Amino acid sequence: MNISYPDLPVSRRREEILEDMRASQVLVIVGETGSGKTTQLPKMALELARELGQEGRIGCTQPRRLAATSVARRVADECKVEIGKEVGWQVRFTEVCSKETKVKFMTDGILLAETQGDRELRQYDTIIIDEAHERSLNIDFLLGYLKQLVKRRKDLRVVISSATLDAGRFSEFFEKCPVVQVEGRTFPVEDVFLPGYEGESLREHVGRGVEYVTDLDSDGDVLVFLPGEREIRECADLIEGQGFFNTEAVPVFARLSLADQEKVFAPSGKRRVFLATNVAETSLTIPGIVSVVDSGMARVSRFSPSRQVQSLQIEMISQASARQRRGRCGRVRDGICVKLYDEEALEMAPEFTDPEIRRSALSGVILRMLSLKLGDVREFPFIDPPGPRAVNEGWDTLEEVGAVAKKSEARLTDTGRTLSRLPLDPRLGRMLVESERRGVFEEVLIIVSGLSAMDVRERPQGKEERADERQKEFLDQKSDFGVFLNLWKGIQDFRGERGKLKSNQLRRWCEKHFLSYRRVREWLGINSELRRSFQKEGGKGKVIETAADVYAEVHKSVLTGIPRQIGVWDKEKRIYHSVGNRQFAVFPGSGLFKSKRALWVLGFELVETSRLWARKVAEIDPKWVEEVVPHLCRSKYHSPYWNEQQGAVYGTEDVLLGGLTVVEGRRVFFGRVNPKVAFEVFVREALVDGKMLGNNLVTQNLAWVKETILGAERKLRRVGYLWNEVAAYDFFFERLPGATNTTKQFYKLTEKPEDAGKLMVRFSDLIWEEEIEDRLRLFPDVVHHGGRKWRVNYVSDLDADDDGLTFEVGIDELAIFPDYLPSWGVPGILEDRVELLIRSLPKDWRRECQPVAEKVSGFISAWENWEPQGHLEEALLEYLREKVGRDSLEGLEPNRLPQHLRPKLRVRNERDEVMAFGEDVWAIKKKLAGELRARREAAANEEWEMTGGEVWSFGEIPVEAEGSIFPGLVDEGNTVGMRAYLEREEAAESHRAGVVRLFLIEYAEHRQYVRKNFPLKMAGRFMLSLLPEETLEDFIRVSAEGGMKKIARTEEEFGESSAIGRGEWYASAEKVAGAVEGMAEADGRVREWMDENRKDRHLGEVVTQLEEQREWLLRPGFGWLAGYDRMQRYQRYFFGMEDRISRLETQPLIRDEEKQNQFSPLWDEWMILWNEYPEAVRIWEIGWMLEEWRLQLFAPGVPHMGKVSAKRIQKALDDLMSSL
Repeated sequence: MNISYPDLPVSRRREEILEDMRASQVLVIVGETGSGKTTQLPKMALELARELGQEGRIGCTQPRRLAATSVARRVADECKVEIGKEVGWQVRFTEVCSKETKVKFMTDGILLAETQGDRELRQYDTIIIDEAHERSLNIDFLLGYLKQLVKRRKDLRVVISSATLDAGRFSEFFEKCPVVQVEGRTFPVEDVFLPGYEGESLREHVGRGVEYVTDLDSDGDVLVFLPGEREIRECADLIEGQGFFNTEAVPVFARLSLADQEKVFAPSGKRRVFLATNVAETSLTIPGIVSVVDSGMARVSRFSPSRQVQSLQIEMISQASARQRRGRCGRVRDGICVKLYDEEALEMAPEFTDPEIRRSALSGVILRMLSLKLGDVREFPFIDPPGPRAVNEGWDTLEEVGAVAKKSEARLTDTGRTLSRLPLDPRLGRMLVESERRGVFEEVLIIVSGLSAMDVRERPQGKEERADERQKEFLDQKSDFGVFLNLWKGIQDFRGERGKLKSNQLRRWCEKHFLSYRRVREWLGINSELRRSFQKEGGKGKVIETAADVYAEVHKSVLTGIPRQIGVWDKEKRIYHSVGNRQFAVFPGSGLFKSKRALWVLGFELVETSRLWARKVAEIDPKWVEEVVPHLCRSKYHSPYWNEQQGAVYGTEDVLLGGLTVVEGRRVFFGRVNPKVAFEVFVREALVDGKMLGNNLVTQNLAWVKETILGAERKLRRVGYLWNEVAAYDFFFERLPGATNTTKQFYKLTEKPEDAGKLMVRFSDLIWEEEIEDRLRLFPDVVHHGGRKWRVNYVSDLDADDDGLTFEVGIDELAIFPDYLPSWGVPGILEDRVELLIRSLPKDWRRECQPVAEKVSGFISAWENWEPQGHLEEALLEYLREKVGRDSLEGLEPNRLPQHLRPKLRVRNERDEVMAFGEDVWAIKKKLAGELRARREAAANEEWEMTGGEVWSFGEIPVEAEGSIFPGLVDEGNTVGMRAYLEREEAAESHRAGVVRLFLIEYAEHRQYVRKNFPLKMAGRFMLSLLPEETLEDFIRVSAEGGMKKIARTEEEFGESSAIGRGEWYASAEKVAGAVEGMAEADGRVREWMDENRKDRHLGEVVTQLEEQREWLLRPGFGWLAGYDRMQRYQRYFFGMEDRISRLETQPLIRDEEKQNQFSPLWDEWMILWNEYPEAVRIWEIGWMLEEWRLQLFAPGVPHMGKVSAKRIQKALDDLMSSL
């Protein structure tokens, strides 16, 4: 291996450096970027090792993978050796080394991992920590570790390489070790401060800075430092739009696609303006930079331990960063550095950038320290020890993921030991461990490896919309973690039979979908390495087939790693509330951003920029939280109550995580969680409030005492003043064991009579006032009257309809309840009622009744021991008239009495449903008359009802039975039954139909003959065709009625009449047919006249009246309803219409109108009843009376039946109305 040194600043200090390395175990070298320290120091260390005869390796750490690999190749080229032999490299999941390797370049994470297997790092003679100024977590951890190690290994040399002038910190840390400073700049650089104008945007300010350097040097490349990707794209658009000659804008940031990265280093014929983040300060050296435009801003990642939020805030850079940025120009010729801030701002900036340990979560560091047994993190020799908040947050995280049982014990659990051996952040490792237990290892391994790698998706500038469209197929509207699974499924399509990737096809697929092929391969590599690491820990994995289960189990596994990063949607504020009073929104790049808001979500990252954003979001069920992290949840118990069905005190449990209610309203047995409160609830609700199911001596006694006292309150209108609830509580609190809170316990305590006796309360124990027995006698629960008992209920509630006393009566007792009884009430209110009734008299009469008190006492004395037989008001008026000697005294107004002094009646049915309520008993009885009638009829039919008869099997059927009951047969269609009616007319009509139906059943064949040969002629048949089908059947039935001559009431009578009916049936049919024929002919002439005069302005009203008459006369069923006798003369009504029409031709129309004016009022009144009760027989009868009267009025030449007049009809209508 050839060791030579190119002409670089650090090479010129070789002898000095080697001398210091010989003299000191630790050496700090400060060299600006470009001084050659990264490539030359490993060779110097190797040279010294050869000199001293040491055979170990030279270990060189780099903070980034790209630097580790590229520097290794550079050194191998300089030493003219094959990479992987004498010079090798190792990064995560990839190692290019051999036994021959003497110089090994690696990421700092690799060296840290090696400390677990080789605590003394024996393979190394020298360890070089490069880019130490970056002060990453790994670098600080290594520096602290090496400080302890050099005390144990005196043969180990350590070289700290830094690009900034904070070497003094490193020297002090390593016991004032020597420091060598190496210059790196070769050309002078001019500094220009160009602060912004008021109201000038960063975009405009950068444009002004680029224009300034362009005016001075229009050829040299420019490097512009900006805080982030968004600002880079905005400024790129501006610079492209400014039209600088032969100039292009080139973005430079970590998430660049591979093609865009290659563009940075590829030669170009144009002048280039590189727009970069702080990645270009030290990690990435862009060749050919002449000028630098420094915005003075950087996006810095800071972790807030109190909020558990990783913030990416734009901050003013440190002085050290400003020097690094300035050092990027002046490499090829004289340079210029334009600072977009003033000199004062630079002087006010911190000297150095805060080390990562001061602005990051420490859980992984603490976990590793516990695994390496390095002691308490607060005692570890960090250059800048982390603050107590950050340390506590780290411990909290480890406790959350179950790595430690209690942070106070600082002892790893089995899960913690597993996590410490996995090359993962503790949160990601916890997800993987949980997934194996839940049987979704494969799915979560894909997700965890994806989260460990950079996002494979790209959005190249100018192609954002196309990229979004192509990648839409991978989105999952419920879970961003599902994106990893969808992408993975697509990638696996390019594996061959033996699992080998079809690289070319995969590359084309990645290009089509705007995916980084390099990052996809990196993801695959991480996945494989994690699988191997997990298998070393004994993981196997299971399979869950149901898709719903997979989703739940995957996200439960994820939840174990980030349990506090959940949120619940607030519809009003349109934000998610999270643990610790945080509020976040779903990041716009999430698949859930535009979908319907999930009520509960978890977010893998909570990052603060312009606001707090949740990235990598998924919908979850909050109940999962309690299942997966019960150790982080706390329960809040409230709202205890007595559960009658369970016979125990239950309450509500809310499960909370950091202020969020993840389970709400779960029922729990309160005796277990708070026996003291459960006992209090048991006494208050189960015993004193009487909610315990079942009865024993104690509860029966308590219920009786309580109800007696509460009843006294209602009767005496002293609600809340007699029942001593506190005394009841105290009574049982003092006598029951404090653990009593269930029915079972209580019954066991009181099963022995002697034990129950100790808990028997007395009336006097629980009442505030004792001397009330005499007054209570005036308010009986039952009023005795007429040999019966009437129950009284008392209410004392001014807002209640039944305030005062109410008689409670069953519907079956209503008929015999005295209408006047409520007016007397009970003795306890009689005196007040009488006094107020007297005072309700008109003033003159009231004066006559003075003194009122004397009249009141006199009236009560007069009626004492007498049972009233009429209303109180009538008895009082009679008494007052006698006392004042005025028979005309009147004017009592009971409605002026207060509500509680106006007794009421409430009627209930068998189901205890209220059927009527009020003060007017007569009105209630009238309201329920129909119900009473139905009940009476139903009771009667228990004796009389029969059904399904085809022959006379009913015995003798009286016209009227005992109790004003009217039995009769019933036409059931194909059979005949019997039932009782409350009205004679209704029974007679039903019986008539039933008898005829029985006749038709008996002579069914003859019925067919009559039907087939019914003797109608042409006019009758034409009219029949215009009427309902059943009209002919009605004619047959009414003909049968005529043939039978008599409606039988006994079997003997039926036999006689049916025999006669068979012989006379057809003759009766001829008479009916003749009447129909005459009716049809007359109706034809009437209809013809109506058609001719329908539109006549004078006669049109008569046409309307005739149509209404015809509608009634020819209504469905008219043939049967008219009956045989009326049917024979039915044509008279149509002759009457003809007569009326003929009179219109010879008499003035006003005469007809006068008659109609007489007829209409009664007809209209009757029509209302007929429309409402079309089946009521008595209404039909009045209808026939009206038709006869119509003949008498309009057609006196046509004979009418019976005596009819307006007065007779009006009386019939009035009688009917009162009965209805």
